[in-house]
Amino acid sequence: MSSSSDDQVKERIREAIDIVDLVSQYIPLRRSGRNYVGRCPWHDDSRPSLQVNPIRQTFKCWVCDIGGDVFSFVMKIENVGFKEALEILADKTGISLPKKQKTGSSQRKIVNGEQTAGNEEYATAATPETEITRKQLFQAADWLSQSYHEALLHLDEAEIARKYLTERGINGNAIEQFQLGYAPMEYDWLVNKVKRKSERLQILEIIGNLKKKSEDFFRGRLIFPIRDENGRTVAFGGRLIPNSPLSRDSWHKERKYLNSSETTLFSKHKVLYGLDLARHKIKETRRALIMEGYTDCIVARQFGFSDAVAVLGTALGPAHIRLLTRLAAEKIILMLDGDKAGQTKAESDQVLKDFIAEGADMAVLTLPEGLDPCEFLEQHGAESLELLLKTETVDALEHVFRAKTRGIDLRNDIIGSSKALDAILEIVAFAPIKGTAPDNPIRFRIEKTIQNLSVRFLMPEDEIRRRLKEKQHKAETEIKRTRRQDENVAENITKDVAENAEHTDELWNDKTLLPDTLERDMLELWLADPTAIYEFWETVPPERCRSPLTQLIYDQCNKLIEQNKPATFSRLIVSFDDPKIKSFLVGLDESGREKFFSNNNLEQPVYHDELEEIGKSLREEIEEPQLDKELRTRLIQEIIDGFNRRDSERVRIADIGTLRNNNLTETEKRKKLLQMQEMLRKQQEEKRKKLGVEN
Repeated sequence: MSSSSDDQVKERIREAIDIVDLVSQYIPLRRSGRNYVGRCPWHDDSRPSLQVNPIRQTFKCWVCDIGGDVFSFVMKIENVGFKEALEILADKTGISLPKKQKTGSSQRKIVNGEQTAGNEEYATAATPETEITRKQLFQAADWLSQSYHEALLHLDEAEIARKYLTERGINGNAIEQFQLGYAPMEYDWLVNKVKRKSERLQILEIIGNLKKKSEDFFRGRLIFPIRDENGRTVAFGGRLIPNSPLSRDSWHKERKYLNSSETTLFSKHKVLYGLDLARHKIKETRRALIMEGYTDCIVARQFGFSDAVAVLGTALGPAHIRLLTRLAAEKIILMLDGDKAGQTKAESDQVLKDFIAEGADMAVLTLPEGLDPCEFLEQHGAESLELLLKTETVDALEHVFRAKTRGIDLRNDIIGSSKALDAILEIVAFAPIKGTAPDNPIRFRIEKTIQNLSVRFLMPEDEIRRRLKEKQHKAETEIKRTRRQDENVAENITKDVAENAEHTDELWNDKTLLPDTLERDMLELWLADPTAIYEFWETVPPERCRSPLTQLIYDQCNKLIEQNKPATFSRLIVSFDDPKIKSFLVGLDESGREKFFSNNNLEQPVYHDELEEIGKSLREEIEEPQLDKELRTRLIQEIIDGFNRRDSERVRIADIGTLRNNNLTETEKRKKLLQMQEMLRKQQEEKRKKLGVEN
């Protein structure tokens, strides 16, 4: 749960996102009655079983028992935590999030053009005139991309860049898709474009395109805008153009490519070039082709390989792999140049360790004849590359074996063979098999690898397992250290997300702690009619509820009402960040509406007297339709009676236990028995009266 101000931000984001549009970006949907349906992405769905409710703004798969709102959908489909899901949706809507800071945190606030570490809880030290937001940076980066693109298309001096692109086989459609551009040679071109306004100059300096002396960092170069997976420009790459004025300068000749430095928007270890264009194809093919350069990626797309992306002057790292994995890439193929440098990268222990540690299915394709992907496609065509992908691609573990045993006689070179085996096992040890089920694909692959190594090294499997176990402890330590270093330590919009998840984990593991039928009936009624909770305040307070989850929801309803807000379904679900609670609420809402809102129970929307206490202005916030008044009264009384019977039964069982206690005197036992008989008589009398009225 979270604070009132946090919930306001989440409500704004939830209201700005249509869940049908959101889900449609990932899964094809079709109309079915009042809802939309599609094939569930979390199980082998032979027919559409994922339901999306546009009125309640929820989704539910009854097969998987997974449901929730826009936040939990993004958490599940993108495999991210609540904070990341919140940021993804905030970016889609353009809504700014509060900038919470930690002491010593790596999170930065941007003030007067500088990134500074903050100790305050919120980055409010800067005045509105001097604070620059991430939204402004994104807008400026997109503006820069468009400005460079227009310069490439229209400036006379950009003819040399246009000619170079033609020579490289890059067509006009690709130039538009990738928004390729050109940075004019004029020193103050950018300064003049922003009319020398100080705040705009500061923004360009933060992004990295403007040097302190007001010179464009990329001037005279072909520009490759770098976009994140959502299509927002975050950085730039600049290529030296052959035979251009800068090509005669020694400093530039030594730097064929210039890339933006790390900024608040951009980290080369977390961004892949072309992913915004490739992500839908990756979801379709379940495959991602990783290349080394911008041009390779662009040309591959022209030849029909729309699932191609490129790294940005760095080796493929764990963040890249996680990014592709959550985009449903089941097969990741590292496609490297056929020259010696390409082979060296393909054999990098760290890249292979990262892939195996992330449990990714990686393969390696080293191109022949020393060619890069662009050259290979231009010389041999798409069919030849597709054939190589089918026939010459090597599984990562097989690639490890070939690299580590090259030139070693495994039968006769005992020392060399032993060292090679240790080198292989040091990489295999990073596989995340601890705690996995026997039929887990990763465990299966490792088992097959052990068997394979046993045959190839002429060594018993038990000995290979012993060596592997020795290296797994070291690998676990290294993985923990790497992930701590890579961890985003920025605070959540709410501090207790993790605490809530930890608190409720025991609920889902122990079904006896979940609400029973009686408490489910009460919660379903509250979701169907948010005013019904007022009827329970005095007769059924939270402490009379057995389930901690019921008490948690009850308390949150009360908090909303204290804020002068009806505890509607939409407000209640957004106040919880735990996706399991969200899913539970969706299940209650669906079952309750099916139970209460049959044709016999519906009437024209009405608002009950209790709402007068809140005010007429809040009436429109209660979701329609409303329960029939007589049905509502009967349901409330039945639930209250159910709590009374349950408590009476608990008291009766306790009294029986007391009677059996040998420490009581005969007089005390007779007194207790008379009390029990009197209680039973009253219950039977009340039941007869009730039946008499009903009859």
